[in-house]
Amino acid sequence: MKLYTDNTRREFLRKLIAGTSAMGMAPLLGSLQSCSTTGIPLKLPQRPFGNTGEMVGIYSLGAQATVEQVGMKEQAIAIVNKCIDMGINYIDTSAWYGMDGTSSEGDHLRGTSERHVGEVMKTRRSEVFLATKTHDRSYDGAMRHLESSLKNLQTDVIDLWQIHNIKGGGDEDIEYIFSDEGCMKALIKAQEEGVVRFLGITGHNDPDPMKELVDRYPFDAVLMALNAADKHYNPYIEKLLPTAVEKNMGIIGMKIPARDRIFSHGGIITMKEAMSYTMSLPISTIIVGIDKIAELEENMQIAKEFEPLTADEMLAIEDKVKPHHEHLMFYKGLSEWPEEWSGNNV
Repeated sequence: MKLYTDNTRREFLRKLIAGTSAMGMAPLLGSLQSCSTTGIPLKLPQRPFGNTGEMVGIYSLGAQATVEQVGMKEQAIAIVNKCIDMGINYIDTSAWYGMDGTSSEGDHLRGTSERHVGEVMKTRRSEVFLATKTHDRSYDGAMRHLESSLKNLQTDVIDLWQIHNIKGGGDEDIEYIFSDEGCMKALIKAQEEGVVRFLGITGHNDPDPMKELVDRYPFDAVLMALNAADKHYNPYIEKLLPTAVEKNMGIIGMKIPARDRIFSHGGIITMKEAMSYTMSLPISTIIVGIDKIAELEENMQIAKEFEPLTADEMLAIEDKVKPHHEHLMFYKGLSEWPEEWSGNNV
């Protein structure tokens, strides 16, 4: 689906970039230059998280990859601690996340990521904005997830509780979500009782049902798939992002390197291009999964040195990935899920 010609696309991107700057989301380039000349270590740029009053770093931890792997507790704890040490203050996890090698099948895996994150939260909870999710669409199921998430994360309060993985193709019964038996009732009750502070939704399959939800309820945040291949099929950037900006929501980007597929086929683009593309959009932060500390250090350096791309630079990156977009859009159902779930995978 192509909603824009090259010229109108360029103007569309220019407006988005201008919006990023106008909303106070762009780093101060003067500070960047002065730090680089004085030798003072760069700090992770901060952006407002919608209407919440919170500020988050433009680069954050998606607690998958090593952090959700069974049997890798020590490595997971080391990654989470290192993230916080380096200035990351937003961590995203889920009641669903859990892996055993390359498989995520089995109830015994559920909550693995939360439990690993919780081992750090029991001593460093005040240092991060903590987000998790429920994948159950029923009131009772969502409340059970909330109880287990609080226990797993070793906290009394979750900063952001989200409905996980809103799907398209008629797979979502939105009326049920908002019914007396639906999960929305659980989210609202938990917020009213102070157990969670803010509410949100997430999805990577189809922007249309997500937009319907955002139009129907004043969610505080939205987590959506945003990368350079997005425009080539059912685009979130065009169908959902402008609405989220208009409503001043906290906006989180995921699938930045499309589970590393964006580096395949001879290296379509670099991690710097992948991250810079999405961070040039009017988003609050991006989340990326980490396998090794070296990946974290590389990505943090990119984020600290980030300068917004021009519309022409963004168009050039979009053109680079166009021949491979079906391979990259696996999470929208255009190809199979990858056999291996590697490091920069969210």
